[in-house]
Amino acid sequence: MGVNGKPGSFDSLSETAGRSIPASPPNRIEFALGLASAGSCGSLSTDIGRLREITMNNGQPITSMIPPKRSLLSIEIFPPKTEPGIASLKERLEKFRFYSPEFISVTYGAGGSSQTNTLKLAEYVENSLGVTAMAHLTCVGHSSEELRQIVRHIKELGIHNIMALRGDPPQGQSEFEAANQGFRYASELIRMISKEGDFCIGCAGYPEGHVEADSIESDVEHLKEKLDAGAQFIVTQFFLDNVYFLRYRDLLRRQGIQVPVIPGILPISNYSQITRFSIMCGCTLPARVMRGLHGRSDEDQEKFGLDHAAAQVEELISEGVDGIHLYALNKHRAVQALAPLVRNRFPVEPQPAE
Repeated sequence: MGVNGKPGSFDSLSETAGRSIPASPPNRIEFALGLASAGSCGSLSTDIGRLREITMNNGQPITSMIPPKRSLLSIEIFPPKTEPGIASLKERLEKFRFYSPEFISVTYGAGGSSQTNTLKLAEYVENSLGVTAMAHLTCVGHSSEELRQIVRHIKELGIHNIMALRGDPPQGQSEFEAANQGFRYASELIRMISKEGDFCIGCAGYPEGHVEADSIESDVEHLKEKLDAGAQFIVTQFFLDNVYFLRYRDLLRRQGIQVPVIPGILPISNYSQITRFSIMCGCTLPARVMRGLHGRSDEDQEKFGLDHAAAQVEELISEGVDGIHLYALNKHRAVQALAPLVRNRFPVEPQPAE
């Protein structure tokens, strides 16, 4: 979510001043992967045994699902283009359910190209998997009336949560253009959805500012417009240094924005991937990340990316975030490694007395 398709800036690759992400203990990822593959939670003193409890929590508004004094877990997937691809993803979703995510979001595809598969998967998550689904909806390529009909269909499917986005320009276009009699802004889409039923509506936030925004302050003004139109919670674009999110959250609170703000975490797969994403989204690529990826094998780059994401997750949870939204890119390994960190499902080692 939030990839804009418009080239961003690659100016700032230096270390971010201020708060730094603590190094992840070297055995955290190995423990998480081993835990999931073992299939038994044994005698951990925490409630880790509940990882296997599958609760039919679908049908609830996401804003009602944020647990008190701990962070929710959500996972984002994208719809494959083929039926075999969808069948394979459904098998993976059964494994994702093992981690009891509060919700699973299904993207709309680049340029709004996957509407049918988005709704198929969202319906499967909500009604067959038994997990709350959040269907993405964008303004791209649709008139306002077409979008209204899609929203009514979403309601008929029993889906109650929608992520409302302006959307990225279709492939081959550098700038967003509203469809004939369509919406130009996410706030217009949100206002229409809010009139069509009792939906819980999410919107996007940009910790480093939207790539098209003049400043972070002007971007926050646009965010306020989306909230005034009816959005009830925020999921952010990915970032690679937590300082950007924490400053952003503080800025929103100072501006009087009190709705839940859920940070989005993207595990790095390799140097090529994260460089491309960072340019498209206008996200800073820290020098320490570049150094950590340089000269490594593909497997070691993925391991570094998981370790980096784990460190982000652990610090964010210690900062009391409302949740962790994993941009899993349909990968089981990313969920397997990071999901157990979200609710601190590890034995607490006794600390020596001072």
